[in-house]
Amino acid sequence: MLSLRFVRAVLPLPIAALVCALFVTVPSSAQATDLDREESPKTFVTSLSFGGFWFQDDYIQASYNSKGKFVPKLTFGVVPLSRYVHIEVNLSFAFLQFPGKATFVDTGESSADSVMLTLFPLNLDLSVGIDIVDEQPVVPYGGVGVAWTLWREHVTGGGEQWSGYRLGYNAFFGAALLLDRIEQRRAREVDAAVGVNDAFLTLEGRFAKVDSELEDGDLVKGTLDFSGWSFLAGIKLVY
Repeated sequence: MLSLRFVRAVLPLPIAALVCALFVTVPSSAQATDLDREESPKTFVTSLSFGGFWFQDDYIQASYNSKGKFVPKLTFGVVPLSRYVHIEVNLSFAFLQFPGKATFVDTGESSADSVMLTLFPLNLDLSVGIDIVDEQPVVPYGGVGVAWTLWREHVTGGGEQWSGYRLGYNAFFGAALLLDRIEQRRAREVDAAVGVNDAFLTLEGRFAKVDSELEDGDLVKGTLDFSGWSFLAGIKLVY
């Protein structure tokens, strides 16, 4: 059977933590560990989420339809406080790319040209959760943050292209379901091997208002608006 100490020795800590977390719910044939052992401190957080984003901009809805767009998101952060109130400062990276049809500005009708829109949303967030009880099964949380989205739109087949950025803010809410309670002994083994204190399944809703750019030192509304709602589910590790 794969040794957790071997995983820790050959892999970097964040990757080793993700690998070991996959075995949290798998029964162990190893000797029982001391379930009363003190847990490792909560210092860092890593999460991987997937979900959909729904844009509010009329042009995007007309050219790329109004359906939700698939979005993966990777988050890294620090935990400055985790006693009764769980606080995180997180930096996240997301990616969206989807095709559509170019739209005539004067009539709003679609042309025969196919276009592709690529987005790289970056967020710096402050998250606050209510974590009063030890091994609390559900941790509700919410927060706010600043957003910066890089974008590129181009006509497929080597045509024209446009690019830029948008600035804004976001607000979010969610719930983190503690997975350690499913198999506590395995969770303790992972904690002892790589320092993963908690593993969560997260469910999150987020509204982003991202429609501004800098012009002569002032924030002005851009022609493209990347505001909208997203809903994501993922796995979060606190270590």
